[in-house]
Amino acid sequence: MEAFELYLPPIKPQYNRKTGRFLKGHEPHNKGKSWEEWMSKRGRRKASKGWKNLQLHPARNHPRLIEMQKKKLVAVTDDGKFKIFSCSPEAAEWLGTGSRENIGRCARCNAKRKECKHDWRPGQPKGADRVNTDHKYMGIRWYFYDDPIWWEKIPQNY
Repeated sequence: MEAFELYLPPIKPQYNRKTGRFLKGHEPHNKGKSWEEWMSKRGRRKASKGWKNLQLHPARNHPRLIEMQKKKLVAVTDDGKFKIFSCSPEAAEWLGTGSRENIGRCARCNAKRKECKHDWRPGQPKGADRVNTDHKYMGIRWYFYDDPIWWEKIPQNY
C-alpha cells in the first residue's frame, strides 16, 4: 500500500449469502420501534390482517391450545385395576419410560373399534369378534375416559 492511499476494507454482509439468513448478532432496523415509526399506513393495515388470521387459525402446538385439548385417559391393567389421568403427558410420566404419543395412539385405536387385519388374536377363540379394543402400550390398555368401553374391561366389584 502506498503512502497517503485511502484504504476502505470490504463491507461484510450482514446475512449468509448462501441461505439468506441474518448472521448472529445482527440487529434489525426496526428493533424497539413502533409500527408508526417504520411502517406505512397501508402496511399497518395489511399486517393487522395477519394478527386477525392468527386469532382465527391459531397454531396447533401452542401451549394454551394443548391445555384446551387435553383429554382424560384411563389405564387398565390385565388384572382389572385402573388409573385415571388428566392428560397423556401425565400418563407417560407415570409409566416412566413411556411416550405420550404412543399412549394417545393406543387410546385412539381402542376408540375406533376397527376390525383387526387378521382373523385371530391371542387369547381369543377362533372366529371371535374381529373388532379389537384391547390395544396395549407397555402391557397396559389405554382408553379415553369418556369412552364407555373401558368399563367392560374392569371387574364389576369396583
